[in-house]
Amino acid sequence: MTGARSAGGLPPAVLPVFIDVASELGVDFQFFNDARPDRFFLPEMMGGGIGWVDYDHDGQLDLLATNGCVWPEREKTPASTVSRLFRNRSGSGFDDVSFSAGAACRAFGMGCAVGDYNSDGFSDIYLTNYGENILLANLGDGTFSDATAASGTGDPGWSTGAAWFDADGDGDEDLYVVNYLDLTLENHRVCRYEGIAGYCGPGSFEAVPDRLFLNAGDGTFLESAVALGMVGDDGKGMGIAVLDLDDDLLPEVYVANDMAANFLFTRGPRDEVADDESAVRYRDAAIPAGCALSGSGQVEASMGIAWSDFEGDGHVDLYLTHYYSRKNTLYRNLGGLHFHDDSFGSRVAAISKQFLGFGTVALDYDRDAASDLFVANGHVLGPNMLPFELQPQILRNDGRGRFDDISSLAGSYFADARLGRGVAQADFDNDGDTDLAVASLDRPLSLLRNQTVTGRHFLGLQLRTPNRVAPVGGRVVVTVGGKSQVQPVVSGGSYLSVSDTRLVFALGAAETAGQVHIFWPSGRVDQLSDLSGDRYWTVMEGHPPCLLP
Repeated sequence: MTGARSAGGLPPAVLPVFIDVASELGVDFQFFNDARPDRFFLPEMMGGGIGWVDYDHDGQLDLLATNGCVWPEREKTPASTVSRLFRNRSGSGFDDVSFSAGAACRAFGMGCAVGDYNSDGFSDIYLTNYGENILLANLGDGTFSDATAASGTGDPGWSTGAAWFDADGDGDEDLYVVNYLDLTLENHRVCRYEGIAGYCGPGSFEAVPDRLFLNAGDGTFLESAVALGMVGDDGKGMGIAVLDLDDDLLPEVYVANDMAANFLFTRGPRDEVADDESAVRYRDAAIPAGCALSGSGQVEASMGIAWSDFEGDGHVDLYLTHYYSRKNTLYRNLGGLHFHDDSFGSRVAAISKQFLGFGTVALDYDRDAASDLFVANGHVLGPNMLPFELQPQILRNDGRGRFDDISSLAGSYFADARLGRGVAQADFDNDGDTDLAVASLDRPLSLLRNQTVTGRHFLGLQLRTPNRVAPVGGRVVVTVGGKSQVQPVVSGGSYLSVSDTRLVFALGAAETAGQVHIFWPSGRVDQLSDLSGDRYWTVMEGHPPCLLP
């Protein structure tokens, strides 16, 4: 497999340096998947989400990890086998506060989503599970309370991805929950591949409809997917990303479905829905938009989602991870909600066919203003089938939206095969470099500190709104030296995971950002000039920026 890891030419000017500091910083965790010999129960192969969340509002990003349990005898699960929350000590280390904070949940965990559903200024956590999901309400005193029953957001099936955003435009955060398969211990089966026993794929089971929980504003939610038109055919969902893909400041909901057409839910123009909540309706535009299937019209496995303006044309593209011996897919955004499968032209097809991707994030590891990609890989058929463990990848963007696999130049972590699953990016030490947390089924959680030396400056932005609803659907344009960079405000992404919501822009040799334009979902545009670099700014809509505490 070494041939697939060629850098495709001369080495980049700046080589990536990522060091696993999890053990050093006190992050001691490994996902428990309850795998049992010869059972081949598919949920054993699929879990492991990660979330970055400043739960105590101290300006430091804390780390959440979902966990599995003994199934179905959850009461037999060891007391320590719970979801875990690690409190960040200003980047110098982490403390396990899972039990003291009330975040230790015993469930067959999958993913997580972070939002503020009651608009009290403190981040709440939604955990998706195989089995009933869990809503943890942040009490604002460093602890959480289980609000699942009171809120009505339990959803007892098999959920994977989830995302918070204001779906109906009423000024509070709603919740989209991605569901996967109708699979139970009673109907699960063992499949054979050339006579070898392994896990069955999604084709062996029926799909389960996704859910949209509308926030009633009183702590309760009403399931409203059908009412708002968020219903697609045969959705076996894995990933979700909510972001504006057509520059109308209204977010689209993109759902990655496993061996089924992906969904792209979009709503009508703003003037059609502004005064009539009942008119807020979505339609699935993925087929006409060109991002439901591959360029050759094939369904794909669609696990993880990353996004960025990869070639710098002002439009946000989509990148999806897929199955072994197929390809990952890069959908170029042509504008006007039209996409083109550019997997071959971008070279991501050639460098992904010998891998099976799960979590993925876009990151500018060398601050050259061109988004690179990280992919966690690992197979799903079981240990009897080879390959099983696979190396992670880092793909360098040449600045024109074409990628080279430089994993072989990136250090020891990238040489080690594993069963990678969830990935979330964050600048957990606030130094302007994007770090990574990676969950694996067969290894402890990795915390990859970015120690790449570039000498280039950065600008960090945290956006806030007066009603405390995340401005999902908005975007920021930063112009430095006549060149503009565009980044959207997004909810969801990767696989089962939540990344740092702050936006980081590369400034190169410049010490300030010349022009910053913030396009808010409300329609307001704020223009800022000469913001100093190498620091994070908080920007409240309609107010001057202030330094992030």
